[in-house]
Amino acid sequence: MLQLNGIVGGKNPIKLLPGQRIEIQTIVIDVPNRKKLVLKSLNFLLSNDAFIFKVEALPSTGTFTVRGGAGDLQPNKVLFNNRTGDGVRIFLNIAVINSARNTRTLDRTSSWLLKLARV
Repeated sequence: MLQLNGIVGGKNPIKLLPGQRIEIQTIVIDVPNRKKLVLKSLNFLLSNDAFIFKVEALPSTGTFTVRGGAGDLQPNKVLFNNRTGDGVRIFLNIAVINSARNTRTLDRTSSWLLKLARV
């Protein structure tokens, strides 16, 4: 089991224009051959209900997206299934998108906790 947590931080809140996306965290995870990277649980708190929280396993197409300002979820979502015959390095990317029609502010205390498994 892997655990990833983060907080926006910084000195000032971040203004997001309508439809704007900001990447708030990226880490590297190695996925062994014949293993899956699974998002087991997600707990997040964003400063505005208009924000979309997105988890991506790049360069694959595995994503998990949730709307709203907060959540405590158990998606059990497969983000990557390694059938390549070798270990693969995945970039796990966390992003926030403003779905509102006006500018919204992402507060410095917005935070998240992900639990992932390689099964």
